[in-house]
Amino acid sequence: MTHVMKSLKRFYKIYILLIDLALILLAYVITFYVRYKGLPTYNFTPFLRSIPYILIASVIYIDLFKVLSFFRKNVYDVLKSIGLTVALLGITTIAVAYMLQGFSFPRLILLITPVVQFILLGVFNIFLLNLKNRISKEKKIMVVCEDRYRDRGITDKIRVFTKNDKIEKLMVLDLSQQKVVMRRLGVMDEVYISANIPAELKAEIIKRCMGGKQVIYVVPHLFEISLINAKVMQLDDTPAFLVDTLGLRAEQAFVKRLFDIVASLTGIIILSPFMLIIALLIRLTSSGPALFKQERMTKGNKTFYVIKFRTMRQDAEEVTGPVLSEEKDPRVTPIGRLLRRTRVDEIPQLFNVLKGDMSLVGPRPERPFFVEQFINKLPEYEHRFAVKAGITGYAQIYGNYSTPPEDKLRYDLMYIRNYSLLLDIKLIVNTLRVIFTPGSTYRKHNEASEENDSRNRNVKKGIV
Repeated sequence: MTHVMKSLKRFYKIYILLIDLALILLAYVITFYVRYKGLPTYNFTPFLRSIPYILIASVIYIDLFKVLSFFRKNVYDVLKSIGLTVALLGITTIAVAYMLQGFSFPRLILLITPVVQFILLGVFNIFLLNLKNRISKEKKIMVVCEDRYRDRGITDKIRVFTKNDKIEKLMVLDLSQQKVVMRRLGVMDEVYISANIPAELKAEIIKRCMGGKQVIYVVPHLFEISLINAKVMQLDDTPAFLVDTLGLRAEQAFVKRLFDIVASLTGIIILSPFMLIIALLIRLTSSGPALFKQERMTKGNKTFYVIKFRTMRQDAEEVTGPVLSEEKDPRVTPIGRLLRRTRVDEIPQLFNVLKGDMSLVGPRPERPFFVEQFINKLPEYEHRFAVKAGITGYAQIYGNYSTPPEDKLRYDLMYIRNYSLLLDIKLIVNTLRVIFTPGSTYRKHNEASEENDSRNRNVKKGIV
């Protein structure tokens, strides 16, 4: 019995994969029965010939979209993975039928089957997700940070990140408790290491955890991000990392600019009626112009005027002067709050992109007043100007208005290091997802963070 349990535990993903593949094929059979009340040889034979190709494509897509992984997933994540899998599988099946000249493969079957596949796979995998959540053990989690009082907001972020996981104990230990950290590492399931932990301690924690079964999460120090995508070189018999300078190569910049021109021009044409309606709503609900211009900085520390829909009162900074925006900023108008929450206030920046001041994807353009303060505190902040400022990016998708500048900088530097046209397209698609499902990210959970409230009060006093 013990041997059987160990075998099940070791190969359970293979069993799940086989069941998923069986359900994918079963969906075709069900659809044929619904359509023809049976399996007519003339129509069913092209499907039988396509089965090997369907199975190969299914395995590829199931692996690509991580259908077999339930780690840190909720129902939406599971259905999203399945939806992408069956959609691409449907397109592939059509292509295979055409390639094999299976013209008797009914088009109605090709259209309906992905829906049946989505239902069958969805029910089965949601059952597995609920089963996993029921039988999973409670986790012991340790957070190692520089100062437990200053970093106490990290516990809220971790509870959101772990989603449905059961947490038995969440320990937050700082540098003054190094002995406790090293003593308790062995009994932990997961360890989170903040960025400002000394390199020696970080290396020791990682070394011990790698030898055990703990999952490690490391918030990278800004200089550590430079190692992303570093090339492995050989200095005689010594391995070394080649760290390139930040920025895009000439051919990358050309392709990115070409994509920006085509995409921004297309967006302006399609969204013109929508922009006119928003402009009218702004004029009707508050005094002042619909559009708002403000000096910002882009690649090479050059300044330009960014165009946005006005979301604040016209006289917003007459008393306070330049102030960073907050999550619940009292200067924001009711319609402006909606525009900010959905990121729709950024749409007019398509004109900035078309002109060449900005790109669709890149670090957000910041005001010179704040850039100077950020660079004084974070010298690495200047590196984000190695590329053009953008409408959207990692920080806009996964952060919020009150995300600390240092975390936004991490996102910006990771984007520059990982740049590709495919990444730009992926971030644009994710931005659309955030716009249409604004509650899908974790940013709501940090609205009441005392750390962010304190930071915003300090900014108003001129302290960053």
